[in-house]
Amino acid sequence: MRIFLAIIYCFMNLAGCTDSQNRTLVATTRENGVTTLDSVVEVRMGRARFACEASAGGQCHYTVFDGAKPIRTFSLAVSEERLLDGLPPGFTLCVLTTETKVLGSDCRTAS
Repeated sequence: MRIFLAIIYCFMNLAGCTDSQNRTLVATTRENGVTTLDSVVEVRMGRARFACEASAGGQCHYTVFDGAKPIRTFSLAVSEERLLDGLPPGFTLCVLTTETKVLGSDCRTAS
């Protein structure tokens, strides 16, 4: 049954009948060859999976935006994941290693 559904999904994807927002967002920073932040967000069929792979501060701090408007903020510990449904298509996000107030979707922080 799973193979049958996978084949149908493949044909629907080729025909453009599936969620066009399927994407993967990766944020990685390094300092002196050491990874200080590594985060992966996979969006599939309207569900987003946030995964904090590494953070120098021990947590990844996320701010999710709909255009310029922040709609959700949360933190994940290293190796933690979270699934979120109902995010707007084309949402953007900022991921930081420290909890800092993000001023806008350009990820600039308050001093």
